Amino acid sequence: MTASEPGTVGLAATSPGRAVRRRLVRGSATVFAAMTIGTLVTLVLNAILARVLGHGQLGAYFLVFSMVMIGSTIGQMGLDRTVVRLVAAARATGDGGRARRTVRLVYLLGLAASSVVALVLVLGLGHYIAVHIYHSQEVAGVVGLAAAWVLVKSLLALTAETFRGFKRFWPATFYNGLAVDSLLVIAFGGCWVAGVRPTLAEAVGVSVAATGVALVAGIAMLRPSVSRLADEGSVGAREVVSISWPLLVTSIASFGVGTGVDLWVVGHFRPASDVALYGAAYRLVFFVATGFIIVSQVVPPIIAELHARGEKRELENALRSISTLAGIPAILVLVVFLAAGPFVMELVYGPFFRQGATVLAILSCARLVAVCTGSSGATLMMTGHQRTMMTLTFCTAIFSVTAEILLAPSYGITGVAAATAVAQTMQNLLQLVFARVRVGIWTHARFSLGPLRELVRG
Repeated sequence: MTASEPGTVGLAATSPGRAVRRRLVRGSATVFAAMTIGTLVTLVLNAILARVLGHGQLGAYFLVFSMVMIGSTIGQMGLDRTVVRLVAAARATGDGGRARRTVRLVYLLGLAASSVVALVLVLGLGHYIAVHIYHSQEVAGVVGLAAAWVLVKSLLALTAETFRGFKRFWPATFYNGLAVDSLLVIAFGGCWVAGVRPTLAEAVGVSVAATGVALVAGIAMLRPSVSRLADEGSVGAREVVSISWPLLVTSIASFGVGTGVDLWVVGHFRPASDVALYGAAYRLVFFVATGFIIVSQVVPPIIAELHARGEKRELENALRSISTLAGIPAILVLVVFLAAGPFVMELVYGPFFRQGATVLAILSCARLVAVCTGSSGATLMMTGHQRTMMTLTFCTAIFSVTAEILLAPSYGITGVAAATAVAQTMQNLLQLVFARVRVGIWTHARFSLGPLRELVRG
């Protein structure tokens, strides 16, 4: 045990289960505070964007953002999850030098990969996607800005996940979205107050600048933590890449199961107004999983740590408890969306967006399943079973995209949402089963309040 981890020995000496609960409660409380602020900021940002850009421009902005999300995911090369796993495990076993070497390699590989992705977009792929998939000349005109956004967003994501590997959950959550969204609220809020309607290029340019500012601030905050680690490390680029490439395939395939490729399908087969409806609805689905997202920011490094120590029983108890905890608010939000979806859509985005209530309901039901099955995917990825996770995600992504393409022409955004929801449900159930088979633990919620009492007990 290193001196950089004060208090860990004392917690472990009293009770491993209690130590895990304390870390989960403290980490979740920190993330909850950040996510609460972030949720409000995101809600305000979405409302401002809808009013400043209008539903036509908003649809184009969502398409650019989708391109950037997928591009930055490829640019990260799966290194975001790799850095969490390797840094957390190295620090748990007292190997600070390995953790430091991992961080350096992750940044070098991430910079190289994201630069290549940005260059490929600029050299023609971005234009092809915009014109032949999105059917949008507006998006084609901002491909250069989108490429720059990919680069800075990739590095910012790696920065946030490196904080998570150090179990510094507040900056991890802050730089995972809150920092950028806060800057965008200020920028676009100023436009709204001043009566200025930015063009798509101006809106994307502001987004690139905000992400860049957040990246510089995040690296400056992270540097002291890395500098305090030992100088020598035993991890090499080959080991890092061998872990990260299945995670990369998983991340890319996830866009075929979650909102990513489905938005592209809508953009290809439906008008821009439908893209705006679908994208707006999905952004509200976030609130169904808010509780689960909070704990999912905390559990990956703890999974890696407990697995490295062989504490399987404590791991299962912790994961099932937090799944139960996250399921309660998820059910409550789902009930609101099912009962008052049109009102919620209009309240946030305006009268036109009432039409997206059905999409909101369908996607929300699938998200509830994800919450209740728990951190099964993270368990597979943090315990060395990233290839199993890759295979599951890839197969469900093929099913999802195929079904979306078949249903979009006749059933529009409702058909696309239904295909996505079925695929997401399949994926989460399969992950749950394989976490049991490969790791030997269940991660799903219990139908009991007992885990809640255990989780908060000091």
